[in-house]
Parts: sequence; C-alpha cells; structure tokens
Amino acid sequence: MTASTIERDQDAGATSTRYHYTRVVEIAGRTVRARLERGVYLNHSGAVAEVLTDHTDWSTLAADDLNNWWHDTPPPSVEVNAAAVLGPFAERLLHRAAEILAAPPPTVTLSPHLYRAVSALLATSIGYNAECRIDPNDITWATDNGGTLHIFEHPDGSVTFTKAHRDECPFVASKGGQDCDDECYFDLPSRV
Repeated sequence: MTASTIERDQDAGATSTRYHYTRVVEIAGRTVRARLERGVYLNHSGAVAEVLTDHTDWSTLAADDLNNWWHDTPPPSVEVNAAAVLGPFAERLLHRAAEILAAPPPTVTLSPHLYRAVSALLATSIGYNAECRIDPNDITWATDNGGTLHIFEHPDGSVTFTKAHRDECPFVASKGGQDCDDECYFDLPSRV
C-alpha cells in the first residue's frame, strides 16, 4: 500500500446463502474498512472501501465492480472460509483506499484580481474595516444549502460570486453572459 496501515479489526462469516468479510485498518491516520459480501445472486453482493468521517459516518472511497470478483469466488456455503476467499479482494480495495487518501488535496490559487474581489466582497457587504471569521459549521451549512458557488470573472474586470443558480442555468452555463431562466429555486433552510 502507498501509506502504512495499522490493523484494527476483522470479521468473517458464512451461511448457506451468503458469506462476508470485513477488515478495518488505519491508513494515514484515518479509519478505513473494506466490506465484501458474496450472496447467491449478484444483486445480493458488494465490495466497498469506506472511510470513517469526522461525523462518525462511513463514506465510500472505492468500490469494486462485481464482475471483477464475484465469478471468481465459490457459491455460498457454511464450508467457505470467507476470510481466505474475500481477503485478497479486501486487500485490493484497501490498497485503492490508501492511494486515494495519500493523494494530495487539490490546491486552489486565487489570482491577485480575484483576491482583491474577495476583499471587495467583504468590504461592501460588512464594511471597509470588516473582519469576519467563518467557523466550520457555517462552512458546512453554506456548502450543504443553496446552489454551488460559482465565480465568474468578466471582461470589464468585475467579478460575480453566486450561489443562486443551479448548474444547468443559462446564467451559469454562459458564465454570466445570459440571463437566468427563472427556474433556479432553492428551499430556504432553517438555521439550527
């Protein structure tokens, strides 16, 4: 694997209709699990690698198509050693998860003009001697509600910041060159 792993837990079991294998490891300081289940039918089977989020939910990092492994495994039986059969596939998923977690996050660099536009946005919305700290909960709330943030730099030097338009809106598709089709509507969530 790309990053070192620390074994945390594993579980396996088999019945006459299914067998499963779960392996939990720590990769790059994150708790990751590979879950595989082999049922009698394809649609009763699955293989995913998940990471434990800060909210103690499991979020999928990678999945393996059933055609990559299902046909190479024996049908369910109480005699199946699930760890031996599914272990190599779990290892492959964990390797993919390690590669994903090891990838550096993309960096966004603001142009000097865009940086000045953010300064102007702060100054014109709060005041010229403004200071504003946005905590992680506000960032999450703003990301989860309304439209996606779009930033358009215009030829005249102006900049538009908007969350008021859906991705398919003509305004967004033309980067502010066309008017909105008035079909952009987002429910106003309550702040709890």
